[in-house]
Amino acid sequence: MLIQTGTRGSQVTRLQQELKAAGINPGPIDGIFGAHTLSAVKAYQHQHHLAADGLVGAKTWHALMTDGFTPGHPAHHPAPHHPAPHHPAPAPHPVTHPSPPASGSHAAKVQRMLAEARSHLGFHEGAGNNNPFSHYFHRPSEAWCADFVSYCATRAGLHLNTASAQGVANALRSRGLWKGRHDPQPGDAVTFRWDGSHGWADHVGMVEKVFRKNGRLYVQTIEGNSSDQVRRKVYPADSSVINGFGSIS
Repeated sequence: MLIQTGTRGSQVTRLQQELKAAGINPGPIDGIFGAHTLSAVKAYQHQHHLAADGLVGAKTWHALMTDGFTPGHPAHHPAPHHPAPHHPAPAPHPVTHPSPPASGSHAAKVQRMLAEARSHLGFHEGAGNNNPFSHYFHRPSEAWCADFVSYCATRAGLHLNTASAQGVANALRSRGLWKGRHDPQPGDAVTFRWDGSHGWADHVGMVEKVFRKNGRLYVQTIEGNSSDQVRRKVYPADSSVINGFGSIS
């Protein structure tokens, strides 16, 4: 589907959110492809060596979905890299009770959490938000970004069980683990507010890697319920859509 000036609807809203997450301001997130969005699209296309024609076709969508560039030099020691599978990872088997906490140091548990998250890259939800991560906690099919983070943390022996993005921030804040918009580290939870207002969180994921490119700090994430699937994303660490970071323990 080609999106261009004058297009309206949910696909334009999605485009605007992706542009803002990439650090380019498309104007209001209103689902209307107007002059501000056109300028943002052209700027994004220019940055990613695409034809800067303002037309959002397959190549521009692909760049937006894969973030358009390879991470630069790590700012911190990253988690070991495991490539995404060529085919969607199988869904985890439903369980009756959460697994017992895994033993080991906090750092080892963080690595297990990220490895668990990587193992589900490519998973895509079924109809009506159907997903095994919510069901693991005996919750119904629902928006599942927080369920995914909670699932990966619990499977690694860490302590998190909440069904909402804001609930993740609240839980970590109550335990003195919320850091705000600074010092991202691999294994942190990261919450988002897509309109950039830093109000009630819309979404949550996990920081997989922190790196610098051309002098700017970026975070690479693994997120559930991102375009209805588990996928990697990359954001400038100071992106206005990021509410903050918190250590999961």
